[in-house]
Amino acid sequence: MSENKNSAYEKLTPQRKQLIDKVLENLEKENLLWNQDWVSSGAPESAITGKKYRGVNNFFLTFISMLEGYSDNRWATFKQMEDKGWTFKKDEEGKSLSKGKGVSVEYFEMRDKQTKKSFDRSVLDGMTADEQRSYMDENVYWLRKHYRVFNADLIEGIPAIERQPINEQDKIERAENILDYWNENEAKIIHGGSSAYYNVPTDEIHLPHREDFKTMPGYYSTAFHEIGHSTGKDTRLNRDLGGGFGSESYALEELRAEIASMFLEQDLGIESTEGRVQNNAAYIQAWKNKIKEDPNALFLAIGDADKISKYIIAKEKAKKEERKAEYYAIVEETNAYEEQVYKCYICGEGGTVVPLIAYGFSDMEALEKEINKLEELDFWKDKKFEKVDIEELKEKSKERAEVLSVEQDKSNEYIKPSEEAAKDTPVAAMALPVDMDGRGKESLTRMSDREMLGKAEAFYSKDARFSALYNGSMVMKTEAKSEYGLMVRLAAFCGNDKEQLMRVFKSSGQFREDKPGSYYDRLASDALLFITDTKKSIAPAQIHSGMSKARQGINAKT
Repeated sequence: MSENKNSAYEKLTPQRKQLIDKVLENLEKENLLWNQDWVSSGAPESAITGKKYRGVNNFFLTFISMLEGYSDNRWATFKQMEDKGWTFKKDEEGKSLSKGKGVSVEYFEMRDKQTKKSFDRSVLDGMTADEQRSYMDENVYWLRKHYRVFNADLIEGIPAIERQPINEQDKIERAENILDYWNENEAKIIHGGSSAYYNVPTDEIHLPHREDFKTMPGYYSTAFHEIGHSTGKDTRLNRDLGGGFGSESYALEELRAEIASMFLEQDLGIESTEGRVQNNAAYIQAWKNKIKEDPNALFLAIGDADKISKYIIAKEKAKKEERKAEYYAIVEETNAYEEQVYKCYICGEGGTVVPLIAYGFSDMEALEKEINKLEELDFWKDKKFEKVDIEELKEKSKERAEVLSVEQDKSNEYIKPSEEAAKDTPVAAMALPVDMDGRGKESLTRMSDREMLGKAEAFYSKDARFSALYNGSMVMKTEAKSEYGLMVRLAAFCGNDKEQLMRVFKSSGQFREDKPGSYYDRLASDALLFITDTKKSIAPAQIHSGMSKARQGINAKT
């Protein structure tokens, strides 16, 4: 591999040099990226947490699994093995099978330039996206770290992999859902002819008829490859698709689409297939030339492919979610007084579940009635609540988190490291659900605060939104609107006492301790100003006889 050892290659980490060497070695054998008839065991994942590796780490571990013939997709560090009491398998001579088999994976950590310690993201709270970018550029740097992992096939004592048998029909259904969505909502898919390609000007995908493919996995691989190209359109992920056949940019785009297809096949449980790209020799030569000239091109392509695959799946899932119910689960718990109560949970952010109603009910029927009231609110008008068990709810929440993650990546709301590193490592950390213990009216120590809250509850007794807001439900379209909605409703009863308003608001489920005090202080000032302006436009008699017009103004504002 001496011919590819240019200056760019020498600057690579040992892990990336190893990957470049192995990819070029495979291409020299006139293979594309994968050996013929190799079957993937699924996307690589941690043997401890089950978390999937993404980007370059996914590609590298998958590639090593192919070369070594591993049948298990789980990986563990030596320390994790020690903690579990696992050991390495040995050959007939008693020698460890692990020698030379450790694979280095990498991750990035944000560090504070002044303290040199891990960066605390809470300092970004309250900043705009532009302010965050500016602050990050000036005060944060990225540190690349590595750790070595071993495949489960080499490990003695690791439990047998627990796989639910995959229904072939389910795999076809998931693949068909993606094809149907893309055809109906993105690029038209046209069948016929003898070649597969994406037509940029017409935004159309052309594929041979299904019966012309030797296998259905081969058909799906080809279709995903071309769908991957179509994500480059300016209204989607906006890549340069102008390179002519044989050009370096064309080869790079083909590399992106090929790897994206592999990632999609992993996510759907479809075995990897080869031979679907026409003019194999031309592609192999172009890829070899491009990678030798600029080794980083491979890693940029992998990062793009990861983004492409997540974008495609997220798009289909988001469309599917529009037609779904709002799932909830009822769980029996013990409250602070050691009483058995029922609580309702729904899908939250970051793959978590969060309370729909913050407090517990001693009676299941009463909780169901409260859920029915919430279902009538405008916020839920396009949804129908559907009850599931708590484990199923957790899975559905994880699916929604994946969709949200892709949309955040696309919006560039969060700062990313260098172009190369950003595509390997997710930066944005999702907000954790609020701990509702110690909240509610009973947490208020001043009688005047309890009386103020009682007046608000009495006034809004026929408006289920107030109870839902106070108890932590996001009944408005966003978290910020829900916070402001409650703040305004409370402000109408605090007599312009901002300190009291803040105390009562902090007893609610809308209050987030990880947000700066200045944020809520500004929110309280805005709410009080709105109530003051509203009262100026209403006669005193109207205010004390029910505040009907004030209530209309609040509902319109929030």
